[in-house]
Amino acid sequence: MVKDLVNIKYLTGFSGSNALLIIGENKTYFISDSRYEEYVKSLLGPGFDFILQKGGQAESVKECAKIMKAERIFTESGNITLAQYNDIKKKLGRVKLIQAEDDYVNTLRMIKDDDEISLLKEAAAITDECFSLLLKKIKTGMSEWDVAVEIDYYYKTHGCRSCSFDPIVASGAGSSMPHYIPSMDKKICKGDVLLIDMGCLYKGYNSDLTRTVFYGTVDTKLREIYEIVLSAQLRAAESLKPGADAGKVDAAARDYISGMGYGDNFGHGLGHGLGLEVHELPALKSNSEIRLKKNMVLTIEPGIYLPEIGGVRIEDMALVTSKGCELLTKSSKELIVI
Repeated sequence: MVKDLVNIKYLTGFSGSNALLIIGENKTYFISDSRYEEYVKSLLGPGFDFILQKGGQAESVKECAKIMKAERIFTESGNITLAQYNDIKKKLGRVKLIQAEDDYVNTLRMIKDDDEISLLKEAAAITDECFSLLLKKIKTGMSEWDVAVEIDYYYKTHGCRSCSFDPIVASGAGSSMPHYIPSMDKKICKGDVLLIDMGCLYKGYNSDLTRTVFYGTVDTKLREIYEIVLSAQLRAAESLKPGADAGKVDAAARDYISGMGYGDNFGHGLGHGLGLEVHELPALKSNSEIRLKKNMVLTIEPGIYLPEIGGVRIEDMALVTSKGCELLTKSSKELIVI
């Protein structure tokens, strides 16, 4: 039983707010309500049956189990609430509802096919173009919010459905907070560091790019950590290849930053998978034992954050190739002073 709407989209192409898949040995049952009946039937090919949901989903799962003469139904463990699980379990009666140990569909999604890679490359290119435009547009008197609006406007007028996430535009000391919320009032001033984290949703696939630039002048301490973060990112990129342990890729950047005296100022994971969602498997973090494989797409985003001073993060999208990795985002990583 697949309940997560993103996983259902991956398997069927369905985009909507209510759906559930029951995948059997010989047939798959698609459960949804009357709003989507015509749309779903236009998507379904051989091997699918549509079950019209007349009450709650649990009742339809019970109906489906009866048709299939099922004795057991396995469910995604990470995408169902306790209330939903208990409701379905109660309706099924003697049919066992079992939480699957492995996240099967999310695991499949880690490896991108050629069409997915093509869309991710296009999304990355649009994001690079947006960043290039921002460098020309940012000026004294603009607020952080003004820059975030420019990002959103560019994406929506260049073939994208939306931003992948609310852009992070963090100026001055605010850049020391990795997930800063842009201020509608705070103006960008000379001498500010400016951390910009942004991504677009292009034909269902997400991009993710972070660059840290400087407005007018560069603080000596921030110049130092910029060079450290850049070196850490390049070291991680060199270690990103098929067969590499995700935890060791994280360590390639983390150990270098620690060795330079800033280990306590890099608290988040090195990166994450990217595709239909902006954060998906696999994760590049210290406790991960996932082995990387060809055609995975991940971010590499080390950072150093100094409270009340500012922070630096440099992030690229990387495709694991047969011999190493290809950076899909191409924006310059030279220290930029606007």
